[in-house]
Amino acid sequence: TAFNICTFWRIDALARIGRKAEARAIFETMLAARNHVGLLSEDTHPVTGEMWGNFPQTYSMVGIINAAVRLSAPWDSKI
Repeated sequence: TAFNICTFWRIDALARIGRKAEARAIFETMLAARNHVGLLSEDTHPVTGEMWGNFPQTYSMVGIINAAVRLSAPWDSKI
């Protein structure tokens, strides 16, 4: 299984080195892996998408928030 927080660290790293399209694609895949109420477990099976490990997992949910912030336009670009 894939440890979800590591996937979010990868998204962050890709965004920081300018590979935002790749980071966004992985982020969207992770969003699609959430359950019907938007929660993630600790691990996700890479083939079946099955959630494994602790559920819900705070680190995974914080990963979603951090990745969303990293991939969003900067505040000063909207002013």
